[in-house]
Amino acid sequence: ATRIALAPTEPKLLTLVSDLAAHTYALRATPDASLLVGEPGKGDPLAHPRLTLQVQAQFLEKTDETKAAYLAFQPKAQLYIDFADFHLVHLKPKEGWLNGGFGRAYRLTPDDLNAPL
Repeated sequence: ATRIALAPTEPKLLTLVSDLAAHTYALRATPDASLLVGEPGKGDPLAHPRLTLQVQAQFLEKTDETKAAYLAFQPKAQLYIDFADFHLVHLKPKEGWLNGGFGRAYRLTPDDLNAPL
């Protein structure tokens, strides 16, 4: 498991990964991954909403368009997005589970996950 920065661009969910990170090699070897999305909060962590996604990773070419889409959500990445060891990755949602806190859990279908943002 690792913490990553996400950019929920339209229509892709993007992240930026470095060759220095073990998860980059793992995604290249096996593009299927699990992603946990949530905000930390105070108190009992099980009471806070979180979303678990099964995704398929696709490495993208860094074009002006893909970089601008990512930087719109993660502007501090401007410092390193052009480094040769950094790669943009599209995380395509396949299935998900939304846990809204105690007693509020839902399975999300591919149609739910691929709806426009």
